[in-house]
Amino acid sequence: MQLTREDLVIGVTIPGFFVLSTASMIACGHAFPAMHVWRSGMTAEAILGTAVMAVFIPAFVAGRFSFGYLVSFSLLSAVFGFVWLSFFSAFDYPHGIARWAMIAALTTAMIPLMFQNMPVWRPGLSETTIRRIALLLLTSSFAVLVADVSHGVNLGNPYGAARNAIARPAPLNYLTGIVIGAVLPYLFAHFASRRQWMQAACVLLFGLCFYPVVNNKTVLLLPIWLPFLFWLFGRFNPRLATVLAFLIPIIFGLTAFAVLGADRNYVVFSAINLRFLAIPSLALDQYADFFAHRDLTRFCQISILRKVTSCPYGELGPALGAIYRDGNFNASFLATEGIASVGLALTPVSALVCGLLLSVGSMASRHLPPRFIAVSSGIAVQTIMNVPLTTSLASNGIALLFLLWWLTPEWRAEASHQQLSMRPINAVAVAA
Repeated sequence: MQLTREDLVIGVTIPGFFVLSTASMIACGHAFPAMHVWRSGMTAEAILGTAVMAVFIPAFVAGRFSFGYLVSFSLLSAVFGFVWLSFFSAFDYPHGIARWAMIAALTTAMIPLMFQNMPVWRPGLSETTIRRIALLLLTSSFAVLVADVSHGVNLGNPYGAARNAIARPAPLNYLTGIVIGAVLPYLFAHFASRRQWMQAACVLLFGLCFYPVVNNKTVLLLPIWLPFLFWLFGRFNPRLATVLAFLIPIIFGLTAFAVLGADRNYVVFSAINLRFLAIPSLALDQYADFFAHRDLTRFCQISILRKVTSCPYGELGPALGAIYRDGNFNASFLATEGIASVGLALTPVSALVCGLLLSVGSMASRHLPPRFIAVSSGIAVQTIMNVPLTTSLASNGIALLFLLWWLTPEWRAEASHQQLSMRPINAVAVAA
């Protein structure tokens, strides 16, 4: 296979990401020891042990871009951070076994995510129909917001108890998660890709209206992260943009850490390098320790199964938070459907099944432009890295996002932009 210039750039950029990711983990260890980010140094064992992760670079150089490519690189980031931290972890679990189990799980998840992309039948919807669907989504989102507000609002700290200050019915909580995680990113991608800038901006502002309802960091992230992805994937090759979507925030956070090192709050560094990069790796470390000494869940954390089987735990996030004292520690399917449900030895098998489920998104979106896929899944990919897969598919709207991708007709930007410029403002614009 002959490598192109873009392939070589990606092959060089990923090792750069590894180096800066390591630097970020070391800095987090000095800034956040209470979060069990272990203080690490440049030991030969850790460097050589983590260098094994370079075997995954050829897959990202050779692979074509897809939704699975995005998820796979996110998983690579989480597992790389865990492998590094495991050399310094003070927790009592078999670190060597855990490292190889996570590397194997990453491999089995990547196989369907990166290479299972067979075509599927799709309905031939018109552009008019998809505009009507967008209007329906926008109207439904407004109805969900009105229902949320009717139960009360609370402007508080997203890291504090304000998130749970107001009780709402469970179905409404599910709908709110679906709107934030899938509907609003899809609508922003829909309008922005058609150069309907006013409608796209209104979607972002509308998303901020959910903050007094959920007091969630994701809502604050949405109006920054989605335009950043839209710019990034329009400027660079989509595979390179995937790596840069991690690399640029890491550089920004490390710069803030160096310049504002005297600031003990580390606001920027905490928001980017801890929450965005380190938390998925820390979750693997804590779940490996927690379930090395306790019964496995056998998937009883899934609400339906919990009702028909006995379960030694309630919600896993609060259960771990009560032990480790660092917040509600939900985690990706590597930790929940993997370590917690079946143990380290069988986590690669569980990861393979989860990868197959998520590869449906690649099949449903294979006809769509890379930028549309990346932007509309901007929150969904983050959700996958921080929430159990069974939860993220239903409660955070990823299954709905797959359906919307499947329904969305292939978009030809040049021709459609010409039509849009000749057409008066439609009902979707008025609603936005």
